[in-house]
Amino acid sequence: MITTESLEENLPAGPSAIALGLFDGVHRGHQAVIGAAVAQRGAGLIPCVFTFTTIGGAPESKRDFSLLQTEAQKEKTLERLGVEWVITPDFSCFRGMSPQDFVTQILVEKMNAKFIACGEDFHFGKDAAGSARDLQEICAPLGVEVQLVPPVLEEGEPISSTRIRRALREGEVEAVDRLLGRPFAIEGEVIHGRQLGRAMGCPTTNQRFPIGMTIPKFGVYAVVVTLPDGRRYTGAANVGVKPTVGSEEVLCETLLNGFSGDLYGQNLTVEFHRFIRGEQKFPSLEELFDTIRENARQAGEICREAL
Repeated sequence: MITTESLEENLPAGPSAIALGLFDGVHRGHQAVIGAAVAQRGAGLIPCVFTFTTIGGAPESKRDFSLLQTEAQKEKTLERLGVEWVITPDFSCFRGMSPQDFVTQILVEKMNAKFIACGEDFHFGKDAAGSARDLQEICAPLGVEVQLVPPVLEEGEPISSTRIRRALREGEVEAVDRLLGRPFAIEGEVIHGRQLGRAMGCPTTNQRFPIGMTIPKFGVYAVVVTLPDGRRYTGAANVGVKPTVGSEEVLCETLLNGFSGDLYGQNLTVEFHRFIRGEQKFPSLEELFDTIRENARQAGEICREAL
């Protein structure tokens, strides 16, 4: 898969099918839009996604929230879905364009669009003046087909990134995973902690949440951790500030079942599968780590089939 932030070079040379949207989290609703573009590969079109580089570079209506994925995670997900080209220009490159100019100058002239897919609530152009229906009307005389993809429903309600963030902050990770169509996950480097767990015979990994990432409800989760070499382990991850030891930094601290070794400096992927309990302050380190071990045992049973 090719990724580019430029609107001047490294763009698809052939006719393209473009999925339009921010696609934060690439949830099941987004996947329906992207799938419509990918399906056009059979018609000889290059499946592309046109999105934005960062929240800071996105439209104002899309800035006031935290992310469900980093840009790197998003790109991996898009590649798995069959996207061949991802264009992620800064929104400032076309912020002032009218809907007509955005379509003709960017999508048609620069990207050779022959097919465009978007959600029914998609808006574009200066001040988000253009609607999905406007997109159809602009594209029709240009010979560009536009498919408006209806929202995907879960329990009778549309799946949205806002709904997923709300569920995540409430610790409802099983619902989050259903809405995403895969487990919510973070990726990050293992950093040095105070090594209290190691001293208690219960070594854990510590990771910071990526900047801008939505942080789940504080507490302990059943997780599956993937190491850089592809090995996977179940475990119990505590999200929070570790009140028993007086920490103030929000971390993801994980006890891996059946692993021994040094993971400092390595990038791990932590998938969240079920909320086990809320964050607690324990009277002693012994009671804290006894509980963590029991939580890890529970997590092993919960996540066995996810390995």
